[in-house]
Order: sequence, then structure tokens, then C-alpha cells
Amino acid sequence: MADRELSPDEMRAVELLMQLQALSPDTATTVLRISLRMPDGSYIGDALLSANAVAALNDATLSLVAYREQQAPETAIDPFLLADLEEHCIGLDVDGLMAIAAIDPKHAVAAFDEITEDGEL
Repeated sequence: MADRELSPDEMRAVELLMQLQALSPDTATTVLRISLRMPDGSYIGDALLSANAVAALNDATLSLVAYREQQAPETAIDPFLLADLEEHCIGLDVDGLMAIAAIDPKHAVAAFDEITEDGEL
């Protein structure tokens, strides 16, 4: 990897490796070695971890997994329902304005301007 520029995925892997390596002081007894490789098998490096580092990583990983499990998946909202909700929340009578617009578009624009200028929205 030294002869070429690293890809964004490789950079993230190297950053992760550096963070893992920083968890254990050089003088600590190693209880676990983690080797990182890219999907194609190319070697990134090793992190030598102490018992305290392994315990901290385990706690952090459990916490992250629990957090992600608590996240509700985003649900798509029907655009027409969203428009109806927004109309209801701001109190804008879209149907009334559309009826006015069918007869006199300029009058509908003026009515809308009057509503928004008066601070009703």
C-alpha cells in the first residue's frame, strides 16, 4: 500500500487501526491481536490489545449495537398526506385558494399574499 494513494475505505481502515492501537499502552500485556485486512485480503495491520482495551471495546461495541437497534427505520410518507398535514398545521385553505384561482388567478395570489403578510402562516 505504500507505493500508491490509499482509497477512502483503506484510509478508514488505517484510521481504525490507529485508534485500536492507541487503546493499549506499549507496556501492557497483550491478550488479543486484531489483524485488519481489506475485502481483497490486502493486509492493513495489527493492533495488540490489553485486557482493559478488550473490555472497553466490548462495552463500546455492545453500546453501539444497542443504539443502532433502537433506531427506527425511516418510513416514507405519502407526499399528498404530507401536503395535507402541512396545510392543516399552517391553517392554509388551499382548496379555497384553488377555487378562487379557477375564477381569478390574480385574486388568488393577492389572497395568498394577504394571508402570508398578515402573519397568519
